[in-house]
Amino acid sequence: MDNPTSPSEHQQDEHLVAAMSGRSSTAHAVVDDRARVTAPASNGRADSADAASANAGAADQVDAQPIAPIYQPAMVTERMREMLVTGSVFDDIYQHVLAAPGKRVRARLVLDCHRLLPSAVSTSVADAVDLACSMEMFHESSLIHDDICDSSLLRRDSPSVPALFGIRTAARAGFHMAGTALEVLARVLENNPVVCAHLGEAPGVTYLDRISDLSAGQLVETMAPDVDDAALRRHYEVVAGAKTGTLFRLACSYGGTAGGVDHDRLRALMQYAEQFSLAFQIMDDVRDVEGDPALGKEACGDLDRRVPTWPVIEWLAIRPDAREMWLSEETSSAELQADLVRSGATKAAHDAAIRAAETACEALEVFPPTPARDDLRDLALQVVSR
Repeated sequence: MDNPTSPSEHQQDEHLVAAMSGRSSTAHAVVDDRARVTAPASNGRADSADAASANAGAADQVDAQPIAPIYQPAMVTERMREMLVTGSVFDDIYQHVLAAPGKRVRARLVLDCHRLLPSAVSTSVADAVDLACSMEMFHESSLIHDDICDSSLLRRDSPSVPALFGIRTAARAGFHMAGTALEVLARVLENNPVVCAHLGEAPGVTYLDRISDLSAGQLVETMAPDVDDAALRRHYEVVAGAKTGTLFRLACSYGGTAGGVDHDRLRALMQYAEQFSLAFQIMDDVRDVEGDPALGKEACGDLDRRVPTWPVIEWLAIRPDAREMWLSEETSSAELQADLVRSGATKAAHDAAIRAAETACEALEVFPPTPARDDLRDLALQVVSR
């Protein structure tokens, strides 16, 4: 039986659609159980008097109107479609990408971080959703280029963009999507001068000036050190922090900033994102070795390319003859896969992912109990579940 005090899924959609309908000039939008104040929109600018008034009146602009958490992957994907499918030469590619949208983890991070402090001065729901879309567009563009670099034929159980449309066209589409993401992000920041006034000032918090770490991580991955498990472990953490962690940190920093999170707690979100990304990447590697059907692409691709993933590092640490097997051109990826699983390396990697997820959850203790904090904890634990 439905809870009579909770809105239905249809009502939740109506709330979000209503909030998004005033995208360019929303004065305040209802999120969680209170109305949030945003900067008055006037060509994306507000003077200091407006800013002072908005901050001073935040506590007075509270109208109780409980609604459920707003995270809805389908809604984010539909908003991305509005932004991307605009009659350009890339429409077919974007339709193909959006047909298999994935889990929208980065959007979920943005929207949860936006709701961690319900009473804080923050952006509108509409702008938070657009921020979430920009992070997903950065992610999708990185996947296109990742598939080019790895010569991957599959992505999410469908042909990869370079396999279907060609490498040159795929590369152009990836850059175009990243450019669209930048435009969306810039517009949201310009429309919210009060909330974003101190953006980029918190030491240790990742902002857009670190976006190049994505490609740096891809490059560093190909420059693995000697086959020594301790050195490889350090190398892996650097690569995971760059390739996977950059967008997770960006999602948390921009989502948290949009939600009025202070500098100290933004740094806590960076700790969460760092450990969450490590758990996420390790589990992705475990599934690659085990051939999980949920992988959505060819299994053992990293073994074929001799990429030292975390299960491989665990295997090198516990298997006496592993180094020779790894370096030998005569050892097939099928042999490596069987030995990795048999040795217990994948279980050891899974345990490491669980520890990272638990550490990520501990970083959230600086926030008050809210549905958003609970969802971030659930997300970290879901990643390490088999």
